Amino acid sequence: MTKKLQLQSIEKAKGRPMLQWVGKKPLDKIEYYPAQEKEIYGDKNSKDFNKLFWGDNLQVLAHLLKEYRGKINLIYIDPPFDSKAEYIKKVKIRGEKLEGEQQSLLEEKQYTDIWEKDEYLQFMYERLLIMRELLADTGSICLHADWHKGEYLRLLMDEVFGDENFQNEVIWYFTNGTMKNVTKAFANQHNNLFIYNKNKNLHLFNELREENISQNLETRFGKYANEEGQIFYGDVKGKEKSLLERVVPRFIREYGREPQDEDVIYELQGIKLKSVWNIPQVRGAEYPTEKPPELISRIIRAFSNEGDLVADFFVGSGTTPAVAQKLSRRWIACDINLGAIQTTAKRLNQIIQEQQTPKQSKLATEQEERAKDFKGLYTFKIYNVNDYDIFKNEIEAKEIVMEMYGVEPIKRSYFDGTLDNNFVKVMPMNRVLNKMDIKDVFKNIENKIDTFSVRQKSKSGEPVYEEGVLIICSGMEFDVSDYLKKENKTGVKVEIRDILTDKKNLIFKKKPEAKIEVKVKDKKLSVEIKEFYSPILMRKLEIENAKILQKEYQAKVKDFKQIIDSVAIDVDYDGKIFNAEITDLPSKKEIIKSKYDWDYEQKGKYSIAVKVVDVLGEEYFETFEINI
Repeated sequence: MTKKLQLQSIEKAKGRPMLQWVGKKPLDKIEYYPAQEKEIYGDKNSKDFNKLFWGDNLQVLAHLLKEYRGKINLIYIDPPFDSKAEYIKKVKIRGEKLEGEQQSLLEEKQYTDIWEKDEYLQFMYERLLIMRELLADTGSICLHADWHKGEYLRLLMDEVFGDENFQNEVIWYFTNGTMKNVTKAFANQHNNLFIYNKNKNLHLFNELREENISQNLETRFGKYANEEGQIFYGDVKGKEKSLLERVVPRFIREYGREPQDEDVIYELQGIKLKSVWNIPQVRGAEYPTEKPPELISRIIRAFSNEGDLVADFFVGSGTTPAVAQKLSRRWIACDINLGAIQTTAKRLNQIIQEQQTPKQSKLATEQEERAKDFKGLYTFKIYNVNDYDIFKNEIEAKEIVMEMYGVEPIKRSYFDGTLDNNFVKVMPMNRVLNKMDIKDVFKNIENKIDTFSVRQKSKSGEPVYEEGVLIICSGMEFDVSDYLKKENKTGVKVEIRDILTDKKNLIFKKKPEAKIEVKVKDKKLSVEIKEFYSPILMRKLEIENAKILQKEYQAKVKDFKQIIDSVAIDVDYDGKIFNAEITDLPSKKEIIKSKYDWDYEQKGKYSIAVKVVDVLGEEYFETFEINI
């Protein structure tokens, strides 16, 4: 039966100026992609919840159109910069150092930021068009960029949102930026924030102010202030030397002149925040390209109110939803990288636990008061879009697919193997096949055309080749097949095989292993993790050791708890949505408890689900049936 597509309309861009690039195609329709609820954290009885999506953000955006068109108050995105770099997440083994000479610090590749210019522009163009549809009429979008593609992105924003809706370019200046390898140019120590409104005449903006110079000045010189808290130079000239010594030099630096009587030289509420923000980068960040909370806080406070909906479609380490949660905003976030989803989920769960259970300290009363005024949500759900949980580990995905289809590996710069006289290209399994992928296949066919054998000539005299090309993917955009037929001018037969419709029951090899003991006495449940082993992590340790020792070395871990990042337990698992009733989220220097208890209120049959995640993000999942 042919699948009936649910197509959703997207308004065309009408702004000026307009960029042109090879392969530019307006996105006026997109298929609706369903989402699968996978996990819930926090208050499971909540009627409303925040949402964290794992999947290609184009499909996530398409999914959101159905329910959230015109409803998102603020979008902040920190997209790829086309930095031509591979970004690494630093992974530390917990607790004591490992036996022998093993390194306790591993590096896990998170994503590659290398693009063809045309591909990059089309990628961003399509996503910005849908984001505009999702924004409320009073909403704003903040796009984070740097020098690599900043000028292109600014023009794309002009085209999609209209140059008349441009509000601000904010410069994020960081004094602790890197200086290495800068010998023939000025060191780059800033990023750009391009802020656009859906409708500049309707947009929300909350004025922000910097902290006061001194609380003492508030007390001593408040008598000179008007109703708006402003102190004019003429009112204090010749009267308040201590005030003038502090504020006049700053005025001169800022305006390049001496103050006049009518100039405001101080404001009791703090100085109005301007478009250059001096905020240090995150020091010792474990997740690549992590942004400081203060930066995100300013954006959220300026362009949204408590209870408003904030979205981030390149969530990374989860700073945006983390700050939104603390500021009583609702949030939606997504990322294609599983490591980002795991990092974000852990971070948000810790925040919610702190919000619900204030720490027992002298600050407890203050925290409790804040909790009373909290207007956000104490729960969030994790969704997959397009069944991306088929592959949770890109390290093994290609190997599994190739073995499943019997592909013979070959050492080539682009194609992965051969099958039935076809060259095979296995696409990334954590996203759908798109037209840019097809374009890339054609380009590589043309570059390697001399490796294909001419079988015959067509009636028009064009060569027809013996070998074909097979593309294996995990889902595809609705018009990819038509695009392939239309654009194939190579003479090579190109076919697509979609594993989502071809073979759905894929089984992973080399999953983590665990020994978990479950005991029941009266109405009390006891779960203990007795052993845990992660083949992929241990192999990485061995490889790292080989780099250091110049030989193979059997990596040994004193305590298996050193390699576990988190534990979550659903004490009444329904087989569909994992509800994390028990969580163990140790800090960087701590290890898990490994033993957990739960008291049931009622007798009955229960399904227990235990999820253990190692420091690389590899997951072990097991269920147990018990009688209470």
